[in-house]
Amino acid sequence: MNNSGILWLILWGAAAYWAFKGPRHRRVLGSVLVGLALLGSIGGLAASNPEPTVKTKTVQVGTHRLAKAQAESRRLAVLVSQQETASQKLDDQSSSLAAASSRAASQQVASSHAAAKQAAKAAAASQRASRAQTSSATQTSSTQRATSHHTTKGDVTTGRAGKIIGNKNSKIYHVPGQADYHMNSSNAVYFQTEAQAKAAGYRKALR
Repeated sequence: MNNSGILWLILWGAAAYWAFKGPRHRRVLGSVLVGLALLGSIGGLAASNPEPTVKTKTVQVGTHRLAKAQAESRRLAVLVSQQETASQKLDDQSSSLAAASSRAASQQVASSHAAAKQAAKAAAASQRASRAQTSSATQTSSTQRATSHHTTKGDVTTGRAGKIIGNKNSKIYHVPGQADYHMNSSNAVYFQTEAQAKAAGYRKALR
């Protein structure tokens, strides 16, 4: 408590003593004054004892620690940059591998198509060659059969017999001097004249 507060208490104590020792109206007035004095004393005490202030302490960081922290920060930044670069390289390699795989697959498909076309062409050529061989063999067989029919079939040769000979199956007769025609003796019919052959229903061979 400071001196101002003590002085206030003494003055208001004297005033209270004066008021309570006198008549009634002085006692009422003294009570009011005493109350005001107490309020003033409390306010003075509060003003004389302010709340303590919080003091802050600033810690000074040394230049060595600051440099070390900055170096660590730069190192971490370099590591992050290197990791990002490595990640980008991996992404680029993955993209390159994917593109190469796609190109290889496309080339393989193209090669397969080309091989299939070549195989189809070879099969078509083989089929054409086979058909040509079959046709040639058929023609050769037909020629051989025709030649055999005209040259070796039968035991009678019309051009060499010197007679008019008719074929009872074809109803055609052949005269000496015409092309040779071979027939079986069982089918041969002999005529004396052409008129006799015609009368029997035969016609003359064209060659």
